[in-house]
Amino acid sequence: MYNSHTRKQSSHKSPIWKNLQGTPRQPTNVECGYYVMRFMRDIIHDPALAFKKKFDNKKKPVLYTQEHIDEVRLEWGEFVNKQLQNNN
Repeated sequence: MYNSHTRKQSSHKSPIWKNLQGTPRQPTNVECGYYVMRFMRDIIHDPALAFKKKFDNKKKPVLYTQEHIDEVRLEWGEFVNKQLQNNN
């Protein structure tokens, strides 16, 4: 974006985007933030970068259980609590 804004030519190729058909879908519209955080967490904690293979199976999509979502809620709550304690 910086290069296009400054009108400089970049030697880097543009990224190739791929839609992964087996990504988890939230059952209702109230968990979306937690689903996104869990999805990002799965990608970040995957040292082999095998998430593309994991999430690209349309016939067998990955499902997040309530335990998966609760894990993200707990991590988020601990992080916020720590930040609040550090600011006081």
